[in-house]
Amino acid sequence: MKTRILSLFFLASLMNALSLHAQHRVTVEDLMEQVKQVYPVSFVYDASIKLDIPYVGKHLDMNSLESALSTLFEHAGIQWEVNGEYVILKKQSSYTLSGYVYQENGETVINATVWDITSHTGTLTNEHGFYSLTLNEGTHKIRFSHIGSGELMEEITLKGNKTKNIWLKSDYQIEEVVVTADLNSPLYTTQTGKVSLTAKDFVSGNNFMSSPDVVKKLQSLSGVASGTELISGLYVHGGNNDENLFLLDGTPLYQVNHAGGLFSAFNTDIIKNIDFYKSGFPARYGGRLSSVVDVRTNDGNMKEYRGSFTLGLLEGRIQFEGPIVKNRTSFNVALRRTWMDLLTAPALAIINSSRRNKQNLRYAFHDFNAKVTHIFSEKSRADISLYSGNDLFKFRHKEYLFDPEPTNVDKFSLQWGNFTASVNWKYIFSHKMFANITGVYTHNQSKFDYLSEEQLGYIEGLMGAIVKEQRNRSTIHDFGYRMEFDYRPNVWNHIRFGSNYMRHLFVPQNYYSKYDDASPNALTDQITSRYRSNEFTLYAEDDLSVGKRVKLNGGIHYTLFGISGTKYHSIEPRAAINFRLCDKVSLKVSYTEMSQFMHQLSATYLNLPTDYWVPSTARITPMKSRQWAAGVYGKLPYGIRWSLEGFYKTMDNLIEYDGSSGMLNPAADRWENEVRIGKGKAYGMETDVSYSNGRTSVDASYTLSWSKRYFPDFYPAWYPDKFDNRHKFSVCISHKFSDRIDAYASWNYRSGNRITLPSQQVDAPVLPGVERTNEGMLVYERPNNVSLPAYHRLDVGINFRKTTKRGFERIWNVSLYNAYCRMNPLYATVQQNPDGTFVGKAHGVFPVIPSFSYTLKF
Repeated sequence: MKTRILSLFFLASLMNALSLHAQHRVTVEDLMEQVKQVYPVSFVYDASIKLDIPYVGKHLDMNSLESALSTLFEHAGIQWEVNGEYVILKKQSSYTLSGYVYQENGETVINATVWDITSHTGTLTNEHGFYSLTLNEGTHKIRFSHIGSGELMEEITLKGNKTKNIWLKSDYQIEEVVVTADLNSPLYTTQTGKVSLTAKDFVSGNNFMSSPDVVKKLQSLSGVASGTELISGLYVHGGNNDENLFLLDGTPLYQVNHAGGLFSAFNTDIIKNIDFYKSGFPARYGGRLSSVVDVRTNDGNMKEYRGSFTLGLLEGRIQFEGPIVKNRTSFNVALRRTWMDLLTAPALAIINSSRRNKQNLRYAFHDFNAKVTHIFSEKSRADISLYSGNDLFKFRHKEYLFDPEPTNVDKFSLQWGNFTASVNWKYIFSHKMFANITGVYTHNQSKFDYLSEEQLGYIEGLMGAIVKEQRNRSTIHDFGYRMEFDYRPNVWNHIRFGSNYMRHLFVPQNYYSKYDDASPNALTDQITSRYRSNEFTLYAEDDLSVGKRVKLNGGIHYTLFGISGTKYHSIEPRAAINFRLCDKVSLKVSYTEMSQFMHQLSATYLNLPTDYWVPSTARITPMKSRQWAAGVYGKLPYGIRWSLEGFYKTMDNLIEYDGSSGMLNPAADRWENEVRIGKGKAYGMETDVSYSNGRTSVDASYTLSWSKRYFPDFYPAWYPDKFDNRHKFSVCISHKFSDRIDAYASWNYRSGNRITLPSQQVDAPVLPGVERTNEGMLVYERPNNVSLPAYHRLDVGINFRKTTKRGFERIWNVSLYNAYCRMNPLYATVQQNPDGTFVGKAHGVFPVIPSFSYTLKF
């Protein structure tokens, strides 16, 4: 509480200092007096015109009266006219220009820059492609631009509020578009730790098995630990894997992994934009401690039918979009499916043909996205978005004991996935007010089935058998609404406010077991745990510009979380400040508080489908985090961009499941007694450098960080987290040799993960009545006291492109994962030397992995 009060006091002091700074700045009225000293004129104006406002323009040009007046009143919203010895001032009318920015196919553009060259003011389109810019009456030159979508200049005369929809060309696949100004650059945005990705960021990159992957792309960013090799873990600024909020078109996803983490659940063929936050969270987001991954998908082509088909080693993807009613209604569907099961089935059939014991194995996953968008009018539009993702793993072992029939059979089945649905209605209430109202539904499930039949042989002519059966169902049902309002009263304020509600139904375990040994009484056990909770949030935030050099983002996020037996109230302040030190350098500071009302219980450090989610209860309080971040961001000559950020983060009420019961045993009804409560802290710095000239791109980053935990029931002092990777360095290079060939390479390095190694073994105490064994007791100095060898890997790839006579694009991709075959540690074992000391041995699994894919875009 003391830390929170000091943080808020510091922010209040900083705001007050900015206010005092503004008060002591030169005003328009002060400069009017200077003009009067040079030229014999008097100013005539109505008393309602405010002249004691800060002057934000350039140094006055006193070569002529007209040039001085033009410069003085350029940004003051005042019209002037010289009439003899008098300068007549009139309040200048202001009007609002608003609309959508589209690609030429009718797809809205997120984070597009709308810049008025005349007044040197601008804004960004929001996550729905809408913009609103209030300008003075008159003629303006407006630049609409977006990296990858091109640039368009429009001369617009404002004599009243005006709606103007803009279409940009989106041909980045043929030629990289260099945009002259990007207000979404870290140099201009207010928040620290924000990264925006578009579809072009997945066109050429280092993709495992030639499959573009969202989570693996995020793992390569500074400040993000990747966990174990090829596992889609995300450990942001010292947080845990369950502390990341994944939103798909505003709908939360709980399970984002396929194949144990080899792939994530996002199909990049349908992705439009991703906003990733690792600090400086805006007030509109909440519910997780460490990061926000806001994924927005394409609406669909409004003008013509388009699609793509990709064939890879382990998966295939198909995407198709087009108009249902041209320029009015569109659809977009995408399907991704692996064919591992198609490869393993014939291989196992061949193996089983020569074996007495038969084994069958099947694994498959799919992702299906569908979206329908309809435009009712210029003000009203709606869309329906669906997503289904599912993994299925089956194993069957049949052992023939006697001829012809008696057998032992073991069957194992594991299925997990998500289904989400959202209905969005977007409406422009006025040129300054935009709203998006969404109904959401999320279903997450994990199913586990196990059956063992052990034949005992014939007894008195009857077959005897021992049957063991286990079943478990873990599900989450969420349904509710999101109401988002975007209000831009003037060019200096961008206000967002809204409300969210979610009804949660958690069933962590619906467990059934049976043991039948052919005796009269079979043993059965059944346990079901259910939790119902309500989560209601309100938020408000404002992006405020103070002159030309200072931007503030202040907001508040309130959550009421109710569950049987208790209610939790959480008030989370958010603040961020951007100081423009000069045209090419900015300094940013942010402070955020976050709360999380649900926890993922896991017996291992791997993110497995057998893990389950539970809510905060009367005994287990919500997790809390507080994070400071500050950074310097700038531009260098030759198009080089750089940044240096530091962060300090504390986390309270963290839980760790001790895992003693095993996640497949009926433990969900007593999980509150099998977790430890602790806290964490993380701090460090990260630097990023990037360069692009349209043909060659280079991105490099370095992270120096510490991540620690304190669980007093486990260890009486702070100790390093398992993924406390001290150093992390990555560099990615891509080059376009021609319109037909482009290549890429990346090298990644990080300090090794940590394991716990015993320091010695002592004799166990002799207890009365207990027979002594030769085994001793292991003594541990502290948890995670040993670091595994460093991890490093080189990936390379090349794309060959060809455009057919019919205008179709063919892409052949060939890539190497781990090109120099570094056997990086996947796990470690502990061995005892003859002298009694212990040593850890790391084991690598993944060698160099070649892959290829073929893509046809039509």
